[in-house]
Amino acid sequence: MPYKQLGNRDTLPFLRLMTFVLFFPFLLLLDRALPQQLYYIAGFALLYSTLLFALPRLNYWLCILLPIPLIFDMMVISLMVYYCQKYSTVLADIYLFPVIALSFIGKPYFPFAGAIFAGASYLIVAYLRNYPLPPVIIQIIFFFITAYFTRFLVHHVQQAYYKQANQDSLTKIFNRRLFSTVLKKLVGDKEPFNLVLIDLDNFKNLNDTQGHHHGDYVLKIIASILKESTRTDDFVTRYGGDEFAIILPKTSKEVSRNIAERIRNNVLISPKLLPYPDLSISIGIASFPENGDTEDIILQKADEALYKAKELGKNCVFVY
Repeated sequence: MPYKQLGNRDTLPFLRLMTFVLFFPFLLLLDRALPQQLYYIAGFALLYSTLLFALPRLNYWLCILLPIPLIFDMMVISLMVYYCQKYSTVLADIYLFPVIALSFIGKPYFPFAGAIFAGASYLIVAYLRNYPLPPVIIQIIFFFITAYFTRFLVHHVQQAYYKQANQDSLTKIFNRRLFSTVLKKLVGDKEPFNLVLIDLDNFKNLNDTQGHHHGDYVLKIIASILKESTRTDDFVTRYGGDEFAIILPKTSKEVSRNIAERIRNNVLISPKLLPYPDLSISIGIASFPENGDTEDIILQKADEALYKAKELGKNCVFVY
């Protein structure tokens, strides 16, 4: 979770506030013999959690360098465990709140750092209060297990979301949204690349005569050929409809032409495309920054090269 989202009222500040609002009154009413210090801790926790919830910008600035509010959480929990010996084992479970919360802050090592901080805090409190050591050690091990498990789940969800947001649902290659992001970054960083635009020849006729299910099948086959015919660092995307785009980073025009010709030939000889003898591809190539130094210009030049390939009779490669 980006730091700016930590200031959102629907995320951690709200959960923190609800935890302390619901927990402390229940605990204090349950046992009237609790130490007086716990009432002060409850008041402080309620005050600072309300402040962070009411002032999300404050929460944001506190999280710029380090998740300081979560460190405050651990300090409050440590004081609770210290002054409430009767319920210390149960209260130590609340250390899991900041450990789990740290799993959502983008940095992979944060939850493990949180587990270390929580474990060290709990050990210090246990030493000062002469708590039995074996249950404390077991609980600290559980902190690390929780940190690993929640980080694994967060990573899995992030990967699934990334695919859902950036993958074309039909062809399973990258979509135009991510293509635009990558193109913008490369242009902004002034990294040289070749842009390859690919259009299927006679695809409309195929859809009209054989149906869209055949068209979808052909698009999936073409996408797989593009992936197999390019290198690991090349960026293959479905640009829209029957048009595809490939970004070839740090590649000369000659090498780009060779890759494009390989793709064109692989389409022609693909056994899976034999039922569609009229199908071929036209390819246009433009270089950044040689042919254009902005996103719009390089796209325009690649599109002009593609149009020229169509003019030359289709089923060919044209380099701008």
